[in-house]
Amino acid sequence: MSVEYSEWIRRERRIRVKILKGSSQISKTKLYRVCLDCGEVVLCHEQSCPNCRMENIAEEHITDIDSVAFNRIRCRYRFDHLSKTGEELKEY
Repeated sequence: MSVEYSEWIRRERRIRVKILKGSSQISKTKLYRVCLDCGEVVLCHEQSCPNCRMENIAEEHITDIDSVAFNRIRCRYRFDHLSKTGEELKEY
């Protein structure tokens, strides 16, 4: 099964925004973990950026994750890695 990046990233953004909005810590502080190299929003369990794989991550104040999700959630490295390893991308 082959999934195009544009199709996959729409689903990935929706899942990631839901996780971020569900965080009680983020809802209190509005502080998100952000890659300082490419600006990607990084989930709390990720040790490196899913977009560029760098580990230069810091907290940044973001008031509305929905408005920045398109430009700040790209996960390109993650998608390319999934594609290269042949792992199946499940439908949600």
